[in-house]
Amino acid sequence: PLRRLEVEAIRDSMLAVSGALNPKMFGPAMKPRIQQAAIDANTDKEKSWRASEDSEISRRTIYAFIKRGLVVPMLEVLDLGDTVSSCPKRQITTVAPQALTMFNGDFVNEQARHFAKRLQAEAGLDLRAQVNLAWRLALCRPPTEKELVPMLSFRDDDGLAIEQICRVILNLNEFVYPE
Repeated sequence: PLRRLEVEAIRDSMLAVSGALNPKMFGPAMKPRIQQAAIDANTDKEKSWRASEDSEISRRTIYAFIKRGLVVPMLEVLDLGDTVSSCPKRQITTVAPQALTMFNGDFVNEQARHFAKRLQAEAGLDLRAQVNLAWRLALCRPPTEKELVPMLSFRDDDGLAIEQICRVILNLNEFVYPE
């Protein structure tokens, strides 16, 4: 059966593929950004924190500062381990907010922007070269012709085609479900 990666591995994989991963180990915890709506919805607003610098936020998720009463929404919706009580096994769910978070979430879109910039820097401005590199970086294989054709035909008027392609690639089942 298919098994989705844990949220920490999904987040870390996105950082690695996008080229934004800060490999710094140890030291104080990084404090991820929390959307204002999540803070406003929390009954104890004092539990929120000021986000770390961007370079610190790009550290691996194992270094994330977690408060029991205020969990980062992306981590929570993708089944972060229970922070309130001990649990021998992580709960695994499949719900609509997960897909919405993966496609529309601030973090995923930020990583898609970083990924697009990485592709442009490493593959130049040729869309075919960018898509081929994207597939190799994210999925460790070249795209098939069936996968490549729709990507190459995707165009937009504002020049963000590669960014949107990156967002799609970060949302592929193959990216978040190991074989």
